[in-house]
Amino acid sequence: MNVTARPGGRRGRPPARDVDRLPLWRPGVAYALLTSAALGYAVVALLLARAGARAMPEPYLRIDATTYFAWGTLFYAPAILVAWLLACDVVWLLARALGGRPDFGAVLTAMAAAVGVGTLGTLVPDLVTSPLRMLGVIDEAAWETSISQHTGWFAFTWFWLVAYVLLFLVAFPLAVRHSTGLRGPAAAVTGVVAFGVFQAVEYLVLR
Repeated sequence: MNVTARPGGRRGRPPARDVDRLPLWRPGVAYALLTSAALGYAVVALLLARAGARAMPEPYLRIDATTYFAWGTLFYAPAILVAWLLACDVVWLLARALGGRPDFGAVLTAMAAAVGVGTLGTLVPDLVTSPLRMLGVIDEAAWETSISQHTGWFAFTWFWLVAYVLLFLVAFPLAVRHSTGLRGPAAAVTGVVAFGVFQAVEYLVLR
Protein backbone atom coordinates (compact mmCIF):
# COMPACT_ATOMS: atom_id res chain seq x y z
CA MET A 1 0.00 0.00 0.00
CA ASN A 2 1.35 3.42 -0.93
CA VAL A 3 1.64 5.99 1.84
CA THR A 4 1.24 9.55 0.67
CA ALA A 5 3.12 12.19 2.59
CA ARG A 6 0.93 14.96 3.91
CA PRO A 7 2.03 18.53 3.40
CA GLY A 8 3.97 19.80 6.39
CA GLY A 9 4.40 16.39 8.01
CA ARG A 10 6.33 13.19 7.75
CA ARG A 11 5.11 10.26 5.70
CA GLY A 12 2.10 8.64 7.35
CA ARG A 13 1.94 11.21 10.16
CA PRO A 14 -0.39 14.20 10.51
CA PRO A 15 1.29 17.62 10.40
CA ALA A 16 2.05 19.06 13.81
CA ARG A 17 -0.53 21.82 13.36
CA ASP A 18 -3.29 19.16 13.37
CA VAL A 19 -2.69 18.75 17.11
CA ASP A 20 -3.97 22.29 17.61
CA ARG A 21 -7.25 21.35 15.92
CA LEU A 22 -8.13 18.54 18.29
CA PRO A 23 -11.58 18.86 19.93
CA LEU A 24 -9.70 18.38 23.19
CA TRP A 25 -8.84 22.09 23.29
CA ARG A 26 -12.42 23.31 22.98
CA PRO A 27 -13.58 24.89 26.25
CA GLY A 28 -16.62 22.63 26.52
CA VAL A 29 -14.48 19.50 26.22
CA ALA A 30 -11.54 20.80 28.27
CA TYR A 31 -13.60 21.90 31.26
CA ALA A 32 -15.74 18.76 31.12
CA LEU A 33 -12.52 16.73 31.43
CA LEU A 34 -11.30 18.83 34.36
CA THR A 35 -14.67 18.57 36.10
CA SER A 36 -14.70 14.81 35.57
CA ALA A 37 -11.24 14.53 37.14
CA ALA A 38 -12.20 16.60 40.19
CA LEU A 39 -15.59 15.03 40.81
CA GLY A 40 -14.36 11.58 39.83
CA TYR A 41 -11.83 11.62 42.61
CA ALA A 42 -14.38 12.89 45.09
CA VAL A 43 -16.44 9.81 44.20
CA VAL A 44 -13.38 7.57 44.60
CA ALA A 45 -12.74 9.04 48.07
CA LEU A 46 -16.37 8.44 49.04
CA LEU A 47 -16.25 4.82 47.87
CA LEU A 48 -12.98 4.19 49.71
CA ALA A 49 -14.43 5.75 52.86
CA ARG A 50 -17.39 3.39 52.60
CA ALA A 51 -14.95 0.50 52.10
CA GLY A 52 -13.22 1.39 55.36
CA ALA A 53 -9.97 1.95 53.47
CA ARG A 54 -6.94 3.30 55.27
CA ALA A 55 -4.64 5.88 53.63
CA MET A 56 -1.33 4.21 52.74
CA PRO A 57 1.21 5.58 53.44
CA GLU A 58 0.13 7.88 56.26
CA PRO A 59 -1.07 11.22 54.84
CA TYR A 60 0.90 14.41 55.35
CA LEU A 61 -2.26 16.20 56.45
CA ARG A 62 -3.04 15.89 60.14
CA ILE A 63 -5.97 13.59 59.47
CA ASP A 64 -6.22 10.10 60.90
CA ALA A 65 -5.51 7.53 58.18
CA THR A 66 -8.77 5.72 58.98
CA THR A 67 -10.92 8.81 58.31
CA TYR A 68 -8.76 10.35 55.58
CA PHE A 69 -10.96 9.25 52.67
CA ALA A 70 -14.13 10.49 54.34
CA TRP A 71 -12.57 13.95 54.54
CA GLY A 72 -11.14 13.47 51.06
CA THR A 73 -14.68 13.44 49.69
CA LEU A 74 -14.73 17.16 50.55
CA PHE A 75 -11.17 18.25 49.70
CA TYR A 76 -10.11 16.09 46.74
CA ALA A 77 -11.91 18.19 44.13
CA PRO A 78 -10.76 21.60 45.48
CA ALA A 79 -7.17 20.31 45.74
CA ILE A 80 -7.18 19.25 42.08
CA LEU A 81 -8.54 22.64 41.05
CA VAL A 82 -5.92 24.49 43.11
CA ALA A 83 -3.16 22.34 41.58
CA TRP A 84 -4.50 23.12 38.09
CA LEU A 85 -4.59 26.87 38.76
CA LEU A 86 -1.03 26.89 40.12
CA ALA A 87 0.19 24.91 37.11
CA CYS A 88 -1.52 27.45 34.84
CA ASP A 89 0.26 30.27 36.66
CA VAL A 90 3.60 28.55 36.10
CA VAL A 91 2.92 28.08 32.39
CA TRP A 92 1.88 31.70 31.92
CA LEU A 93 4.83 33.10 33.87
CA LEU A 94 7.40 30.92 32.11
CA ALA A 95 5.93 31.69 28.71
CA ARG A 96 6.16 35.41 29.49
CA ALA A 97 9.74 34.99 30.71
CA LEU A 98 10.60 33.26 27.42
CA GLY A 99 9.32 36.20 25.42
CA GLY A 100 5.79 35.04 24.68
CA ARG A 101 2.53 36.88 25.17
CA PRO A 102 0.20 34.08 26.24
CA ASP A 103 -3.49 34.60 26.82
CA PHE A 104 -4.26 33.37 30.33
CA GLY A 105 -7.72 32.20 29.33
CA ALA A 106 -6.21 30.01 26.62
CA VAL A 107 -3.73 28.61 29.13
CA LEU A 108 -6.54 27.80 31.58
CA THR A 109 -8.51 25.94 28.92
CA ALA A 110 -5.59 23.98 27.49
CA MET A 111 -4.32 23.00 30.92
CA ALA A 112 -7.83 21.95 31.98
CA ALA A 113 -7.82 19.49 29.09
CA ALA A 114 -4.32 18.28 29.98
CA VAL A 115 -5.23 17.70 33.64
CA GLY A 116 -8.36 15.80 32.61
CA VAL A 117 -6.43 13.57 30.21
CA GLY A 118 -3.51 12.95 32.59
CA THR A 119 -5.75 12.11 35.52
CA LEU A 120 -7.41 9.34 33.51
CA GLY A 121 -4.27 7.30 34.11
CA THR A 122 -5.29 6.67 37.71
CA LEU A 123 -8.94 7.73 37.80
CA VAL A 124 -10.16 4.96 35.49
CA PRO A 125 -8.61 2.08 37.47
CA ASP A 126 -9.58 3.72 40.77
CA LEU A 127 -13.19 4.00 39.64
CA VAL A 128 -13.09 0.28 38.87
CA THR A 129 -11.34 -0.96 42.03
CA SER A 130 -12.88 1.35 44.66
CA PRO A 131 -16.47 0.07 44.19
CA LEU A 132 -15.14 -3.49 44.27
CA ARG A 133 -13.37 -2.73 47.54
CA MET A 134 -16.53 -1.14 48.95
CA LEU A 135 -18.59 -4.21 47.98
CA GLY A 136 -16.01 -6.62 49.37
CA VAL A 137 -15.24 -8.21 46.00
CA ILE A 138 -11.67 -7.06 46.64
CA ASP A 139 -10.91 -7.79 50.27
CA GLU A 140 -9.65 -4.61 51.93
CA ALA A 141 -7.28 -6.41 54.29
CA ALA A 142 -5.80 -8.33 51.35
CA TRP A 143 -5.42 -5.07 49.42
CA GLU A 144 -3.56 -3.37 52.27
CA THR A 145 -1.32 -6.41 52.79
CA SER A 146 -0.51 -6.49 49.08
CA ILE A 147 0.40 -2.81 49.06
CA SER A 148 2.58 -3.08 52.15
CA GLN A 149 4.32 -6.24 50.91
CA HIS A 150 4.76 -5.00 47.32
CA THR A 151 2.85 -7.85 45.70
CA GLY A 152 0.00 -8.02 43.14
CA TRP A 153 -2.08 -4.94 43.91
CA PHE A 154 1.08 -2.94 44.53
CA ALA A 155 2.28 -3.78 40.98
CA PHE A 156 -1.18 -2.96 39.60
CA THR A 157 -1.15 0.43 41.33
CA TRP A 158 2.33 1.31 40.11
CA PHE A 159 1.53 0.30 36.54
CA TRP A 160 -1.23 2.88 36.45
CA LEU A 161 0.88 5.47 38.24
CA VAL A 162 3.48 5.14 35.48
CA ALA A 163 0.71 5.53 32.88
CA TYR A 164 -0.48 8.63 34.78
CA VAL A 165 2.99 10.23 34.69
CA LEU A 166 3.48 9.45 30.99
CA LEU A 167 0.09 10.91 30.09
CA PHE A 168 0.91 14.12 31.95
CA LEU A 169 4.38 14.37 30.41
CA VAL A 170 2.75 14.30 26.98
CA ALA A 171 -0.40 16.31 27.73
CA PHE A 172 1.19 19.23 29.60
CA PRO A 173 3.81 20.11 26.93
CA LEU A 174 1.12 19.82 24.23
CA ALA A 175 -1.12 22.15 26.23
CA VAL A 176 1.76 24.61 26.60
CA ARG A 177 2.48 24.44 22.89
CA HIS A 178 -1.16 24.97 22.00
CA SER A 179 -1.88 27.83 24.41
CA THR A 180 1.38 29.81 24.42
CA GLY A 181 2.99 29.23 21.04
CA LEU A 182 6.17 27.88 22.65
CA ARG A 183 7.80 25.12 20.63
CA GLY A 184 10.32 22.33 21.07
CA PRO A 185 12.40 22.23 24.27
CA ALA A 186 10.80 25.43 25.60
CA ALA A 187 7.33 23.87 25.51
CA ALA A 188 8.61 20.57 26.89
CA VAL A 189 10.50 22.12 29.81
CA THR A 190 7.62 24.46 30.66
CA GLY A 191 5.20 21.54 30.63
CA VAL A 192 7.43 19.40 32.83
CA VAL A 193 7.95 22.22 35.35
CA ALA A 194 4.19 22.86 35.46
CA PHE A 195 3.58 19.16 36.02
CA GLY A 196 6.09 19.23 38.88
CA VAL A 197 4.11 22.01 40.55
CA PHE A 198 0.78 20.29 39.88
CA GLN A 199 2.02 16.99 41.26
CA ALA A 200 3.65 18.57 44.32
CA VAL A 201 0.30 20.00 45.38
CA GLU A 202 -1.47 16.70 44.78
CA TYR A 203 1.21 14.73 46.61
CA LEU A 204 1.16 16.96 49.66
CA VAL A 205 -2.62 17.15 49.89
CA LEU A 206 -3.99 14.00 48.25
CA ARG A 207 -0.99 11.71 48.85
